[in-house]
Amino acid sequence: MFNKFEKNIKTYVKQIPNFQTIISTKSAIYFGLTAYWGVIIFGTIFNI
Repeated sequence: MFNKFEKNIKTYVKQIPNFQTIISTKSAIYFGLTAYWGVIIFGTIFNI
């Protein structure tokens, strides 16, 4: 039974993306949100 459990854990661990991919995805999300809010604030200040 433990062997079956161990194989399942190994399968799930392989599906988790590596740490560098998580960091780059996080950076891309932050950059996108910053650009989005920058456009909103810019448009509000200059009444575009």
